[in-house]
Amino acid sequence: MKKKGNNQQPIYPPHDWEIVEEKFCPAYNQRNETVFTLGNGYLGLRGNFEEGYHGPDGTSVEGTYINGFYETVDIKYPEIAYGYPEKGQTMLNVTNGKVIKLYLEDEEFHMFSGQLLAYQRRLDLRNGVLHRSLVWRSPAGREVKLEITRLVSFTNKHLAAIAYEVTPLNFDGKIRLYSALDGDVQNQQAGTDPRVGSHLAGRALEVLAQNVNDKGGALLQQTKKSGFYLACAMRNQVEGPLAQVKTEKTPLRVGVAYEFAGEAGRTIWLYKYLAYVTAKDEAHDLLQQAENLVRQAEEAGFTRLRLDQQEYMAAFWAQADIEVKGDPLVQQGLRFNAFHLLQAVGKDGITNIGAKGLTGEGYEGHYFWDTEIYILPFFTNCNPAIGRALLTYRYHTLDRARRRALEIGLTRGALYPWRTIGGDECSTFFPAGTAQYHINADIAYAIKKYVELTGDRDFLFTYGAEILFETARLWMEIGAFNPRKENRFCINVVTGPDEYTALVDNNCYTNLMAREHLKYAVQTAKWMEAEAPAQYQNLCAKIGLDAEEIMLWQKAAEHMYIPYDQRLGIYAQDDTFLDKPVWDLEATPPEKFPLLLHYHPLLIYRAQVCKQADVVLALFLLSTQFTTEEKRRNYDYYERITTHDSSLSPAIFSIVASEIGYHDKAYDYFTATVRLDLDDYHGNTKDGLHMACMAGSWLAVVYGFAGMRVADGVLCFAPYLPEQWEEYRFNVTHQGRIIRVVVNKEGTSYHLLKGDPLVILDHQEKRVLTTKCE
Repeated sequence: MKKKGNNQQPIYPPHDWEIVEEKFCPAYNQRNETVFTLGNGYLGLRGNFEEGYHGPDGTSVEGTYINGFYETVDIKYPEIAYGYPEKGQTMLNVTNGKVIKLYLEDEEFHMFSGQLLAYQRRLDLRNGVLHRSLVWRSPAGREVKLEITRLVSFTNKHLAAIAYEVTPLNFDGKIRLYSALDGDVQNQQAGTDPRVGSHLAGRALEVLAQNVNDKGGALLQQTKKSGFYLACAMRNQVEGPLAQVKTEKTPLRVGVAYEFAGEAGRTIWLYKYLAYVTAKDEAHDLLQQAENLVRQAEEAGFTRLRLDQQEYMAAFWAQADIEVKGDPLVQQGLRFNAFHLLQAVGKDGITNIGAKGLTGEGYEGHYFWDTEIYILPFFTNCNPAIGRALLTYRYHTLDRARRRALEIGLTRGALYPWRTIGGDECSTFFPAGTAQYHINADIAYAIKKYVELTGDRDFLFTYGAEILFETARLWMEIGAFNPRKENRFCINVVTGPDEYTALVDNNCYTNLMAREHLKYAVQTAKWMEAEAPAQYQNLCAKIGLDAEEIMLWQKAAEHMYIPYDQRLGIYAQDDTFLDKPVWDLEATPPEKFPLLLHYHPLLIYRAQVCKQADVVLALFLLSTQFTTEEKRRNYDYYERITTHDSSLSPAIFSIVASEIGYHDKAYDYFTATVRLDLDDYHGNTKDGLHMACMAGSWLAVVYGFAGMRVADGVLCFAPYLPEQWEEYRFNVTHQGRIIRVVVNKEGTSYHLLKGDPLVILDHQEKRVLTTKCE
């Protein structure tokens, strides 16, 4: 593996529960804006300064984002073909409510004026707040101390709040604080790199109504094409020697200025409460809702909001935390990653989690199959309700998946999009997008694993079964029993997870996962028929499903063609992959990675080279279907031709390396995930965090080092202790139970913290867990 910066000094010093910036540097500002983002799964505020940014172009992206709130964009193709998506969806940069400007007499405070005498910014992971403290000397010599605390509420998704404290140090005089809502915002342009931003030009939000008074103001806006509504309200609470108040209203902004008679040593406070409320159909009472929310927040007060935040975070960390002794950088990285996953994930069953979360505009805020394969296991373990909500999102977009199947010429079934927000396919490059049919199987796999870990048959029968059945139909539409391959069931012209190999016949990963999908759909039908016959009959009537079709699924699963090379003793990535010349990665200049930005796709497609784990991903997901020796042979072959140009890749290679005894490699790949964003290994943290990679670091510990699996309903572990660590511990949930796993130099212990006794396997040996320590 070509390491990408893993050996560099850490950018942020190691703290167990904090990310600390000790010095302001414009060159790294955009990266830090990403790292210091706050969010709650609905609302995300990039770590921009309240006073605005006055530095060099290209070193800041002002951003406020709402999960699931998007503008539609007409897609223009130089050459179009049947079934291409006609409209894209772009997560919008919305009204900036962070604005607080400070004036000492007539001198405006900002980071590029005067002199910073002290500076620190801290992201408090334990309590879910962002602090900035500084001492500033103005050009005229006035000195002021600022303490600024920001939170985005987990207990009320619509709310954010800022506590802004000003203490003049060496002067008496006029101090003015200006608080505003700025609707003059637009999205970042993608340029030549599709991973960075969007092709949405200009403002997408129009102002429909405005309110402003001495306490605050509000804006009601609507998108130009999608027709969505947004109401944003602010309410300001001030404490200090207030002299006068002035309001401002322009076509795109409302603001309030508070003037104080400042005295040296006497602190002035501004508490700013923000509410964002959206609607897709109508704006009835939306503005009033937002104004009521900020009024209620003011009544509760900033201290109450902060205490609520602390309580929520304490409950989260009690289950989600992985404690590591022996490597403070890893400890910090794991907590940073878990925190940002919580901040990014939709929790309402209507929204999902974007590839960049709510930290930036990369990939236009789209959701991918990353959710089901990489991110869902984390939430199913740490908060099963969130896991259920993520899968419920797929149910709510099932009709659009059905429509998409018809759009590409299929006669029935459902095809989930490769990238989307609202449920429609937004990928304009079908060879590496729409052709990734495996997303249907990925969703089916995720449903199976969720039910396995939670025992939630209600979800399976009420929502999951319909998804499973409609998506299973895809395979019968695009696959066939091939007499030239001993009448095996073949699936041609598809793209697997490896986007450097497109439009191939019988991608091994796809066929293996399709087989698993079909088997689970058949099993679910049998369960429903036996346990919920009326519900099953209603579902069959709704979608026109009969026993003959289910028998065909069973036959396809039993006769699925899986490409295998007898000479090499490995699974071929597809029918022709092993016939291609091997790309010489050692001879490829470092500056030519990632390959997709420097080589034409056809050149890449003609070679044996992988962007990310493909067959190796199947080795992990379907672990019990391969012997250790099979895993080792396949791993050895595919590792040497994989670039890991996708941040999704190293975690999977780490997990499988752990399983086959390559512990040094497992740790190397793990370190490529755990601080990828904190230490900016790819040089693109400024464009947004890598959510799937963050979840991958959790997977690499729990499924890799600890070897957790579920086999035939039994929870299994095969733990080992990385030589760099003294101990690690974490909690897992299984069928309503909570089990603590502790691995150290003395061995492994298991503690049943909640639930009924159960039997687990440790390195294939049975252990019976009761409420007493094992």
